[in-house]
Amino acid sequence: MATQNTATAVVFLEELAKIVEKSPATYSTDAAQELADSIRSMAEEITKDARVNPDLLHTTRQYGALDWHDEIAAVLIAAEQRNAVH
Repeated sequence: MATQNTATAVVFLEELAKIVEKSPATYSTDAAQELADSIRSMAEEITKDARVNPDLLHTTRQYGALDWHDEIAAVLIAAEQRNAVH
C-alpha cells in the first residue's frame, strides 16, 4: 500500500496539470493541454501502480488544493501573469 508521500506526489502532479492548463505563458493551447494530459496520466499510473488508498488520496487532495495552488503559481508564473491563472 502506498504511503502519504505517494499520495502527495499524485496530488502534486494533479495540481501541476491544472496550472499547466491555465498558464497564459504557453507555446500553444494545444501543447499546454497535451502536457497537462500527460501529467494527469502520470498521476493516474502512480495511483494505480502504487495502490494509493482512496481515503488518503482524497484527504491529501483537499489539503494540496488549498496549500499548493497559490505557491506553485507564484513560483512558475511570472508576477504580471498570476492574475490570469486564478
